[in-house]
Amino acid sequence: MVVCLLVGLVLFASTTAEAYCPKTTVMSETFSRTCWECMFPLSLIGVTVFNLDEDAVAPALGPGLSAIYPPQMCGCECFTPYLCVPGLPMGIFMPADLIEVVRNPLCFPSLGGTDLGTDPTFIDRGMVDVSQDDPALKFSYYHVHFIIFPLWYLLGTGFSYVCTSDTMPTAMDIAYMSELDPSWSDDAFALTLFPEGFLFANPIATAACMVDSVASAVSYPLDPLFWCAGSFGNIYPPSGYTSGSYSGQVKPAALVMVRVLAKLARIGSETDWEIDGTGICFDVPTFLIVKTQYKFQLLYPIPSFSLPGEPCCSPLGRTQLRWGLAKT
Repeated sequence: MVVCLLVGLVLFASTTAEAYCPKTTVMSETFSRTCWECMFPLSLIGVTVFNLDEDAVAPALGPGLSAIYPPQMCGCECFTPYLCVPGLPMGIFMPADLIEVVRNPLCFPSLGGTDLGTDPTFIDRGMVDVSQDDPALKFSYYHVHFIIFPLWYLLGTGFSYVCTSDTMPTAMDIAYMSELDPSWSDDAFALTLFPEGFLFANPIATAACMVDSVASAVSYPLDPLFWCAGSFGNIYPPSGYTSGSYSGQVKPAALVMVRVLAKLARIGSETDWEIDGTGICFDVPTFLIVKTQYKFQLLYPIPSFSLPGEPCCSPLGRTQLRWGLAKT
């Protein structure tokens, strides 16, 4: 049995004053742009067996309650409740998704600068503006495209996992476009899908995110603080609008990346792949984002690369000072 932890690959599109859709070579240069060391650490039977200075939470334990009683074997392919094909629980990060964050609607930089034409009047265009009440507070608006991108399979190097072969995608597909989501441009409408947002979309709940920010800066974010995106900000309301005084585009774009992951988790599209215990054989819907199962890497305009003592990929919410300097 294999426990899969997903890697979020993030693409940030550049901004220009006019409606312009940048053309990138992300697809043709995927192999050279990808930080392959991000797939580590590799754990087997609950023990980390290989690492390259990459961050990780506790290795997958498999069936069991704690690391005190790690499993030796597990079985997911069963003929009867008592007759199963034996296997070993393994944990690894897999490049699975590509998320592009763009200003111009219907613009797909990762697909060679494909522009689907003039956007309808009901689609808002990305912007950076200054609040009339406080000129120091800027707000930004971005569109997001969530692309299923199983890189290992596309390159013909994918592993065939018995326990995940039925649910793991093997082809590229566009799973979400914010242009077609009316709640993406309406904060109030977005909260109808996330009614708990009325409790967390406020300064007090946002202040609690400082704890999550510290945790993600040194290790991984805290899943119990599901409304927080670490140093990126508050996930609620899950729309394309972000507020705050931002320098550049990286931080607000990273926030809407986490928001779309949270939105897809709510509707059951993004599931929990790292669950231990009885759920180790399945990808389990949680309807709340499981932040610790993701790492992300920048691909455009300036791809991430390894620095001495620093991981190439970062967990959700990690401070921009460690991964996003001079990236805009």
